[in-house]
Order: sequence, then structure tokens, then C-alpha cells
Amino acid sequence: MPKKRIALLVALAAAISACGMGDDAGLDLPEDPDDPVIQITSEGGFAPVDMILGRGPNYTLLSDGRLIYEGPTIAIFPGPLVPNYQVTRIDDQQMQLVLDLVDRMGLPDMERELDDSAASRVADATTEVVTYWDANGEHVYAVYALGIDLDQTPAPATEAFAELFGLMGDLVSGEAVPYQPDRVRIVAGPGSVNEEFEDVRSWPLSGGGDPTAWATLPNDWKCRVFEPTVLDQFGDATQVTVWESPDPDFIETPVKLVVRPLHPGEPDCPTN
Repeated sequence: MPKKRIALLVALAAAISACGMGDDAGLDLPEDPDDPVIQITSEGGFAPVDMILGRGPNYTLLSDGRLIYEGPTIAIFPGPLVPNYQVTRIDDQQMQLVLDLVDRMGLPDMERELDDSAASRVADATTEVVTYWDANGEHVYAVYALGIDLDQTPAPATEAFAELFGLMGDLVSGEAVPYQPDRVRIVAGPGSVNEEFEDVRSWPLSGGGDPTAWATLPNDWKCRVFEPTVLDQFGDATQVTVWESPDPDFIETPVKLVVRPLHPGEPDCPTN
């Protein structure tokens, strides 16, 4: 663990110890252990549409301390189609470190705020978004080009967000198990055959698998949520796998499928 991160954890733990666990910030966790508390996502940036649609949350922290994240990916191309989501569990003190940073950010008092102060000097960066849930609903703070050093003093909320992002990365170093989702999102759109790694397969879906009846996204791709058993159809599929179209009225060319287990707190289909 980097020395700077260790210093951050030690300093935060000392502050919590001095103030009393859980009392100073005044932030209550949801009673349902399956409810999300924090979710951090990366949005936008310059990337192919299927990569953007397949990008899941960086971290989702649940009320009982379970932390969902994308685990290591094998260093080969093409890689697996389905992301390798893992779950670890943090303890009460680590949860309090997270809540302390949420409080420092002022997230409980926000509805939806954006720090885009870097937009005039950085092009094609992603926007990092943190969502916090409490009894009053969702609280969202977003930062364009978070972590890029622009030789300027960041806003206090942005500085605390950067610390929170780093802390979450430290917290996933514990023992983990594969994430078992309740929902799987499949998005379908126009694909192309990779000439070097050609992999065209028969349409894999039945029982609601006709994409002409799925929800239409703003970019005209199609989206539907399935039960987690659908993942059995994609066990050996890769990032270059494409599928024969089940309906020429949908797409005549090979179909690209983006398959991703959903985290708690995510909508069934994206809205933008």
C-alpha cells in the first residue's frame, strides 16, 4: 500500500477514535443490508459506444459492509465478455472512514452537483460520479477529470472525493469472492467481425430474447434485463464475439451484445 494512503488511513482512524465511532458525522446506514450506501462510477470520455455501455461501477458499498468491485482481468486479448465482479467485506471502522469522507464532501446536503472546472484544460476525460444514499434519497457529486493534476487547488468536496476514491481502492485488498448478481443487463447493437479473432455465433437468447421488443436507448441500441442464469450462455464469449441477428428488422449485420451483471442501485437500463 502506498505510504500516502497509509498516512490517510491512519489520520482518519485517529480522528474517528478521538470523536467516537459513528457519532460525529451523524450519518446513519440503511437498515436493509442489501441497500447501497455509496456507488462510484466513471462516465463519458472518448471510447467506443460498446465500451461505454459495458462500463459498470468502480465500487458499490452496501449497508452491511459488502464492497463490490471489478476484480483482476487476465492479460490477454480478447478478454472475457462478462466482467469479473468480486465482493469483499469491510469492517465497522473502515465503514466509518468512508462515512467520514462522505461527511467532509458535504454529500448529505447535496442533491446533484458537478465540478467541471477542469473542462477548459482537459479534453476527453471521464467524469467520476459518487452517489450516496440516505433516508432523504440520492445525493450525487460529479467531477470531470478527477485526479488530473492541474496545478490548482481543488474544491474541498473534490479533494475529499479524490481521497474517497483512493480509500475504496485500498479497501478491496482483502479476501474476496465472486459477485452473485440479482439482475443481468444485456444491450444489443450493431457489431462487426474481428478479422484476426473471428467469432460469430448463433443467437444465444430465448424467452424474451427478441431485441425488437427491448427498451430503446437514446443511441438506438436495445436493452433488457434478464435473470442471472442467462450468464450461462456467455461463459466462454469474449470481447470480440458477435452474434447472428435473430431478426433482420432489428439489425442485418452481426449483433454486438454487451453483457453485465448489475450492482444494487443501478437502473435496469441506462437513461442517457
